[in-house]
Amino acid sequence: MNDVPPSPILASGVIMSNQPIELPSWTEPDPDAARIAGLVENLAAKDGPADAAGTWPEALWRLIQDGGATRWSLPRDFGGEACPRPLLVQRYAQLASGSLTAVFVLSQHDAAVRRLDGAADRPAAREWLHAIAAGKAFATVGVSQLTTSRRLGSQALVATEIEPGTFQLDGAMPWVTAAERANVLVTGALLDDGRQMLIALPVDRPGLTVRPAFELAALQASCTTEVILEHVRVSEADLLAGPGADLSAQPGAVGTAGLETSALALGQARAALGALAGLAADRLELSDPVDVLCETWQQAWTSLVACARGERDAATASQIRAQANALVLRATQAYLTARKGSGFLRSEPAQRWARQALFFLVWSCPTPIAQAAIRDLAGLCPA
Repeated sequence: MNDVPPSPILASGVIMSNQPIELPSWTEPDPDAARIAGLVENLAAKDGPADAAGTWPEALWRLIQDGGATRWSLPRDFGGEACPRPLLVQRYAQLASGSLTAVFVLSQHDAAVRRLDGAADRPAAREWLHAIAAGKAFATVGVSQLTTSRRLGSQALVATEIEPGTFQLDGAMPWVTAAERANVLVTGALLDDGRQMLIALPVDRPGLTVRPAFELAALQASCTTEVILEHVRVSEADLLAGPGADLSAQPGAVGTAGLETSALALGQARAALGALAGLAADRLELSDPVDVLCETWQQAWTSLVACARGERDAATASQIRAQANALVLRATQAYLTARKGSGFLRSEPAQRWARQALFFLVWSCPTPIAQAAIRDLAGLCPA
């Protein structure tokens, strides 16, 4: 392979140069900007070792907890920050520029918290929120069987009402992140009449088995796996929503292609752009590509924030996800290409970022977005 001399890399992943190129700025004012910047730098320093180990990233998660990130999505009534969505997605993106693994786990934890908060009128949800706020419980979410996953079929997890108010769960949650660390799983099941239910399911419930983590192409340290359920009993007291019609179609109930995932993609893209900009300071042939990629990033980011603010005529979450997917692939592969052989070493962030970018093609990626990506890769105009 062709090679280029190794370059010193800052903890943020940006290659040092005499004339660094300024990247697009974040748009949301943040009273904790300095603290967030320090957290990003610390995460970046530990992301490579966590990726190489492929086991639960205790060091990364400890940074997330100590940095207060687990409180961003908690409601104020439970001691959290109730962070406004535009600022929350910005912080997600910033953290993703340091460690996609860490913020991916955080995003799944927060997804569970938001669903518990949405059912805070129910005693079980309040109890779990209090436990999470006190640091006594970890929550994650397993609802892909109701949304985008077809790996186990459309009836991966079924519920049977065995007596009034009591249900039996059988099947599996195909994709659950950090399941081995969880105390409660926010999940969804399908009844035989087509109705759905959303459940706060304790992991110590008899019949529930957390399988060993999948061997993934990237983000192995997220400990994403399958959870098996055999004759698991739940009652109405465990329900967060339903039984009812298609819960996945209700805003915020389950959801796919959310802005949070797009924020992760744009954060990953920004890390690669920062590193590519560092190379461009000494390699003029990279200047135009960096300028174009930065402009594209800024456009995508502006669209994401406008959507998060609820602005009229903002792009849809699905449109933003398609843009973010395309950009993270291009930015990470551009940096890998620019680094040549050195970037292909496992010790280099270039190969890690390129592998991690593939995640956005398959995680919580609805069929229309996946089809758009395939058409784009084939060089076809959008349908």
